[in-house]
Amino acid sequence: MKTGTFSFCLVLAVSALAVSAGFDPSKEVRDIRAELFPHAKDFKFNLADAPASNNGVGAKIQGGSQGRFPALNGLGVSYTLFTIDPCGMNLPHVHPRATELIYIIKGYGLTVGFSEENGGRVLVNRKLKKGWTTVFPEGLPHWQINTSCYPVQFISALSHASPGVVTVPDRFLGTSIPDYVLSVVFNVPKEDVQDIRDRLSSRDLEAECKRRCGIQ
Repeated sequence: MKTGTFSFCLVLAVSALAVSAGFDPSKEVRDIRAELFPHAKDFKFNLADAPASNNGVGAKIQGGSQGRFPALNGLGVSYTLFTIDPCGMNLPHVHPRATELIYIIKGYGLTVGFSEENGGRVLVNRKLKKGWTTVFPEGLPHWQINTSCYPVQFISALSHASPGVVTVPDRFLGTSIPDYVLSVVFNVPKEDVQDIRDRLSSRDLEAECKRRCGIQ
C-alpha cells in the first residue's frame, strides 16, 4: 500500500475509533502524522514543477492533490495551478466532492461561469483579472475561458484532498454511452453521433478570439 493511502486509512481509523470511544482524536492523529511525515520538507510541494496535463484547448493543468502531496491526506484540501493560453478554455466540468475557489495571479480577461441545478440559474462573470477571486459550489458544472490575447494563470483551491473531476463533454461523448441515447440528447440522427464523437479529437480555440488575437 502506498504511503499516502496508508496514512489516509490510519487517520480515518483513528477518527472512527475516537467517535465510538468518545475521546478527542487530535493527539492520536497528530502522533500518526508525526510518524508518517517526520520532516518539515514533507509539508512542502513545488506546484510550478508538478507534471502538467493539457486539455487540448489551451489549458495547462498542474495539480497538487493527495496522490502527489501525501501530507494533504486527512486535511480535506487540494489545489491546482492553471495556465490558460490566449483564447484557451478549461472545459465544462464538475468536482463531485469539492467546492472550488480560484484566485487569479496573472493576466486579465478570464470569463467564468457555473450552472445551478435543474431549474436554477446560469451565472457568468466576465473579464476577471489579477487579484480577483470567484467560487464554484460543489457538484455544479463550471468552466473558465481566457478571452484575452495574453496568458492567464490562477490557483484553484478545493475543499477535498481528492476532489475528483468529471469533464462533461468527454464523459458524454468519449465513453461507451450508446449512440441511440446520445442521438436523443443532441437531437441528431443516430448516424451523426460518431461524427460528433470524432470532433472531440480536433477541438480548436474560439474562432472570433483567434481572429482578434491573430492566432493561426
